[in-house]
Amino acid sequence: MSEEIETLKPQTSSEVTALARGAGIILLGTAAGSGLKYAFEFVVARGLGPGLFGVFFLGLSVFRILERLCALELTSGMLRFVSLYKGEGDRERIKGTVFSGLRVALVTAAAAAALMLGFSDVLSRAVFQAGALSSVLRIMSLGLVFAVATEVLVYSLQALGRVEFRVSIRLVFEPALGLLLAVVFLRSGWGLAGAALAFVGPIILGAFLSLRFARTAFPALTQKDVPAVSDTRQLLRFSVPLLLAGLLSVFLLQINPLMLGYFRPAAEVGVFAAALRTSFILPLVLDAFNAIFAPMIADLTNRRDIDKLEDLFKVVTKWILTASVPAFLLLALYGGSILAVWGAGYRQGLVCLVVICAGQFVNCATGPVGYMISMSGRTRISLANAGGALALNIVLNLILIPRHGMLGSAVALSASMAVVNLVRLAEVRWLLKMHPYRWDSLKPLAAGILAFAGGALVRSILPLPEGSIWPILAAGFVFTAAYAGLLIALGIGGEDKLVFARIKQKFFGPPAQSPDRS
Repeated sequence: MSEEIETLKPQTSSEVTALARGAGIILLGTAAGSGLKYAFEFVVARGLGPGLFGVFFLGLSVFRILERLCALELTSGMLRFVSLYKGEGDRERIKGTVFSGLRVALVTAAAAAALMLGFSDVLSRAVFQAGALSSVLRIMSLGLVFAVATEVLVYSLQALGRVEFRVSIRLVFEPALGLLLAVVFLRSGWGLAGAALAFVGPIILGAFLSLRFARTAFPALTQKDVPAVSDTRQLLRFSVPLLLAGLLSVFLLQINPLMLGYFRPAAEVGVFAAALRTSFILPLVLDAFNAIFAPMIADLTNRRDIDKLEDLFKVVTKWILTASVPAFLLLALYGGSILAVWGAGYRQGLVCLVVICAGQFVNCATGPVGYMISMSGRTRISLANAGGALALNIVLNLILIPRHGMLGSAVALSASMAVVNLVRLAEVRWLLKMHPYRWDSLKPLAAGILAFAGGALVRSILPLPEGSIWPILAAGFVFTAAYAGLLIALGIGGEDKLVFARIKQKFFGPPAQSPDRS
């Protein structure tokens, strides 16, 4: 192995490998899930048109906000406390934590579902002036309890090191079945109600699957001889501040289509939703590494191993940045062609897409700074950050939407994401005395600029045909290959070589030993 690999600290090297392996599983699942969710919304958008798709997306935004609210950010509580109790080998407290989380979440979800059902007409007619929204809200309310139960269970399993269950249920099974049902229901002429049923059905089945997987992965969950030792107050003390922060973060993304729907026609919401949904491609790698790195932050800060935490923080941010640069540039180059595939009228969201992606890129380029703050126990600061970002977003929306419509909403969202992540970056520097950058973090930026210049030149000579996804995929493949080649030419780091060496060893076996010549 090269000298550059050997200079890594042995204990850090093992953590780097674990990060890459776990994030790889999450990334593959997230990429597949995002692709399936994107395909689901693409099928719905094509089948319903911008107007009715805007109505559907409004219902989806209400559901996502209530889902996050009812979960009470217990997912973060599961990640922190289950991982801590796992390290101590305390099965009783693991079981008690899961039971406490489920009890609290199910009660709040049942109450929210009843409110969603009861106020569906008020929201539809008095707030959004879209009567068709009422039936969507009623159907989606049926899935709220099941969605929240699944979240608590799969995040508990993730904290136990079984991330594949979250991937298989939430990221693959639910969107795949939803896509299949959407095709069937829309072709059968069920319209808006069919799209809502296609969304809810897989969520209900996913809850039963998550319970079965939880019993398999953690048998003590149903063993009577293992008592459940719970501390609900401790769980809520940690989770509730993060609930507010998490809810505010969800509002940051979901409030824009809701405010746009208040001021502008549903068809404009549909176009904005297509751009917003397409921008979610950008933070896939960030989400994957956050899922694996978050429990590590809690564990390392608990053990006060700050040096290892800083090393991993820099490695993770570099990897996120390396993957985010080509994604951002590809969306900037070919975003219009991607939106045109959604159908007539969606291409006008191109400028919105680029603006939102700029904010998402800042989110990715600053790495897991949000989790560095929350998982180190500074939940009040996390809450203040999320509240400030949401307040800025709302104020900007109120100013910009009446004047500029969906473009104003895109500017508001992008500016809010950029500002809050730059503030978090400064807070990590001040509170933890560390930052996520190294000199080799400039290499992805240099490779990206060169690849983008080449891609823009080729596109000016050979423009892509509109309405087909295959030319876009081919162009994306060529662009990514050129970017990867430039990265290799600029030189890869020691931790990258370490991961490549472990992958090579896994698939091709250890290197042959030279014969002893003595």
